[in-house]
Amino acid sequence: MKIDFRADGRPIPILEVGDLVRLTRDEAGPSPTAHSGEWGKIRSISDKGTLDILLAGYSRPCGVALALVSDFPATNVIPCDHRGVALELPKWENWRRGEASGFSSRKGRG
Repeated sequence: MKIDFRADGRPIPILEVGDLVRLTRDEAGPSPTAHSGEWGKIRSISDKGTLDILLAGYSRPCGVALALVSDFPATNVIPCDHRGVALELPKWENWRRGEASGFSSRKGRG
C-alpha cells in the first residue's frame, strides 16, 4: 500500500492488489453476502475504483467456501493488518520526520 496526503496533512491510502482491507459497510443489495467488519485480500482493482476482495481464510473460518466480493467500492474499505485490525496511517508531520516505518508514499500534495 502507498500513501498520499491531502493538503491539510491527512493520509489517503492508495490500495494495491494484495493489500488487506476491512469492510466498513455491508455489500449493497437486498441480500448482502459480505458485511461490515469482515476483511480480506484485494484480488483486483478495476478502472472505476472498485475492488474484488477474497474473504475466505481471512475473516471467515478455514474450510468455508471461497467468498469473493466483486465490485466493492474502494471508499467502503480501510487498510488492515493480517488480523483484521485497522492500520493507523501516519500523519504528514510524522512522515517527514521519518517515523512512518513500513509504508511507502507518493509525494505530498501541498
